[in-house]
Amino acid sequence: MGMVLSIVNQKGGVGKTTMAQALAREFAKTYKVLLIDFDGQATLTELIDLNNNFDEKYIQDYMKSDSIVKIFERETIEPLNITGMLKDENGKTIVPINELHFIPSPGNIMVSAAESVSGGKDMLLNKYLQKVKNEYDYIIIDALPSVSTLFRNVLLASDALIVTIQTKTNAIAGANGFLQVLDDVLGDYEKTYKHLFILPTMYNKQRRDDKDTLAEIMSSYMQSLKTYKSIGAITTTLLEEIPDRTVFSNAQAVRYFLQDYIEGFDTGKRDILLLLENIAKTVTEKLRGDN
Repeated sequence: MGMVLSIVNQKGGVGKTTMAQALAREFAKTYKVLLIDFDGQATLTELIDLNNNFDEKYIQDYMKSDSIVKIFERETIEPLNITGMLKDENGKTIVPINELHFIPSPGNIMVSAAESVSGGKDMLLNKYLQKVKNEYDYIIIDALPSVSTLFRNVLLASDALIVTIQTKTNAIAGANGFLQVLDDVLGDYEKTYKHLFILPTMYNKQRRDDKDTLAEIMSSYMQSLKTYKSIGAITTTLLEEIPDRTVFSNAQAVRYFLQDYIEGFDTGKRDILLLLENIAKTVTEKLRGDN
């Protein structure tokens, strides 16, 4: 049965969507992966650029018939198989790919659709994923940065979380606020996770405040996790920090998955590929070990 891994934070602009896309691509080298854009801002959907890889009318019809909104109407969704997007006309790819599927976001209508449900609306994503988990090895969700019905759906549908924290001044205060929200939701629903991962992002080793924030994450923040009633019982791992590098924005600008962009256009940044490989390896090893 597939593992549901969500990339979350209560604040936008912290590299959450970038990491959801990059980790899904990393896992898809070996596994069958489902990537879900569960954010009303639809940033991930824009990055994947479906209209440039599928017939435009087909995508328009798909968004009407198979949008993620359908879960709030208690209907089944058929994910898009985007594996072919990463292959050339001869079926070859620069970076190995097994199988990658995607459910795009239709934008802000997700919010009104979720709030319009009368009962049990916090569990509808979980109900849908229970139907498809056997079809995938990993399901990766890019969650919206807000406290809402959509956000609770993600928290309650997940088997594990990756919490992104930007290594900037005052980031810890926001991260602590998120932990309190998370702890409250877990307590209310008597929910727990197989594992919790903390991922520092946008780290610039030349900046003093970045160094100080990273040091705080590694020490007091990680220790504070154990003080929460529900979170404290969950095994937690601090992942290696993601650097603040232009290669991330460059890949996004041309609508490429990071790994394919680096191997195709910027091979001098292969250290980022190794970093992603190490993070994915740590996550999979921890999740297997927790089973």
